[in-house]
Amino acid sequence: MLERSKTKEPMPRDTSCINILTCENYIKSILPKVPYEKLFEGIIANEEFLVTDINSGKIVAVDQNYLLEQKHWVSNKLLRTVYENTVSILNDADAVYKAGSNIFKTAVGSQIFLMRVAGVQSILKRLPKENAKFNRNRTVAVVKNQNGYAVVQIHWNEDPDITKLFCDMNRGVYEGLGRLTRNPARVEEKNCQFAGDGFCEYHIKWKTKPIFSRILDLFRFRMSREVIEQLEQMIEEVNKIRLEQERMIKLRTADLKKEKEKVEHAQNILSSYVAPQLAEKIINGEVAPVWGHSREKLTIFFSDIKDFTTITDSMEPEDMARLLNEYFSKMNEIIQAYGGTLANIQGDALFVLFGAPDKTTDRDHALRCVKMAMAMQRKMSALQQKWFEEGVEQPLQIRCGISTGMATVGGFGSEDRKEYTAMGMQVNLAARLENACEPGGILISHPTWALIKDEIHCQPQGKIEVKGISRPVRAYAVELKSP
Repeated sequence: MLERSKTKEPMPRDTSCINILTCENYIKSILPKVPYEKLFEGIIANEEFLVTDINSGKIVAVDQNYLLEQKHWVSNKLLRTVYENTVSILNDADAVYKAGSNIFKTAVGSQIFLMRVAGVQSILKRLPKENAKFNRNRTVAVVKNQNGYAVVQIHWNEDPDITKLFCDMNRGVYEGLGRLTRNPARVEEKNCQFAGDGFCEYHIKWKTKPIFSRILDLFRFRMSREVIEQLEQMIEEVNKIRLEQERMIKLRTADLKKEKEKVEHAQNILSSYVAPQLAEKIINGEVAPVWGHSREKLTIFFSDIKDFTTITDSMEPEDMARLLNEYFSKMNEIIQAYGGTLANIQGDALFVLFGAPDKTTDRDHALRCVKMAMAMQRKMSALQQKWFEEGVEQPLQIRCGISTGMATVGGFGSEDRKEYTAMGMQVNLAARLENACEPGGILISHPTWALIKDEIHCQPQGKIEVKGISRPVRAYAVELKSP
C-alpha cells in the first residue's frame, strides 16, 4: 500500500470488503477479465480512503490487495464508489442487485453446507447476528419469519454516502438465499428509506416445504450441529482476532503520534539553529548529503546594515536587541518564503544560499534569490517608517550583493560543531558586491544578470574593482520597481 507522509485520519470502518468481492465475482461471470483499474477508479491512492497498516501502524492508502480481502473493512463512500463503478463497467443499472443475488459464491466449504442444510427460514433467523459481523452501517430486524414467508426491515445509518445501490445489493442477497438453498425466493421491496420511508422493508416468499421435508431438514440440521458449532467457533475467533488487531492499531497509532510529536518538537528546536531544509533532512536521516562536501552551482546572497555599529552605539542595549530581533525575524520570513537556505548570521550580516541542499534550476535559483532581495528592501522601507515612529532617528538601510557560480558546499567545522555553508570565489564575490552596493540597493554579478534579465530590470554599472578579485567584474543594479 502507498504510504502517506502527511497526517491523515483513516476512513471509517463501515462495512466488510465481502461486498466488494461480490461485485468482483459477478463481473468475472460476465466479462473475460475484471477491469480492476475501472472497478477501483477514484479509490486507489485516494487520500480519502486511508487505513492503518497493522504491521507498521502507519496511515496508508488502500490498494487492490487490501480491497479484495474479505476480513478488511472500508467506508460507505468507498463501497458506494465500487457500486457505481460496477454499474458503469457493465452498463447495467441492475448490476449491483444481480451481484447481490450471487453473493453466496463467496462462501466456501462448511459455510455452504451449513446454509444449504438450514434452509431459508433458519438463515433468516440468524440474519441480524450475521449482519453485525459484516456491516456497521445498518441494523436488521426480522419482523416475521414463517415457513415460506418472511419480512425483513433495515434501518440505515444517517450517511450521505449510503444510496439506493445499497438497497439493490440487499434485495439481491435475499433473493440469493433461495438460490443457495435450492428453493427459489421472490423478494419485493415494500418500503425504501431512500424514497422517504423510515426504513427499508423486504417481503421474501419462497416455496413452502411439506411437513416430511421440514422434518428431514430438521434432522439434517441436528446432524450438522457439530459443523455449526465449529463454524461458530471459527467466526468468534476471527472476530476476536479482528478486535485485538483494532486494539493494537489504536495503541500503535497513539505511540506513533507521540513519537511524531517528539520528532516535530526536535525539528522545531533544530530549525532554530540551522535552516529548516537542513533540519528536515537531518531528521529524515539524510545526514551525509548535508555534512558532506560537493561542488554545486549556487546563487549566493549577502546583506548587511549600513553603519550598523555607529547606529547601535547610540541606542540602549534593550532597544538594540528588540530592533535586531524584529529585523532578523522579518528577513527570515522572507528567506523561507522564497526557499533560501540561511547559511549564516554574523552580527548584522545575512548569508543565504540558493541551490543547496535543495536544487531546481540555475534560473530558478537566481530569480528566487533576486526576488527575495527585492522583498527584503521593500520590507526595510516599511520597517524604517515603523522604527522612526518608535524613536529610531537614523534610518536603517541594508545593502545586498548577489553572485552565481560554482562553490564548495557542505559542513565545515570540527567534529563537535559544524556549519552548513559554502566557500569559493563566488562567495567572496557576492560579499564584495554587497560592500560596493549603495544603501537600499541590490548589486548582482553578470552571470546572475544573464539568468534573470528577461524578467527583472537592471541597470548596468560597468566594471568595478572589488577587493580580493584580481580583475574588474561587471555588475548590475536591480531596479526595485521591476515586476
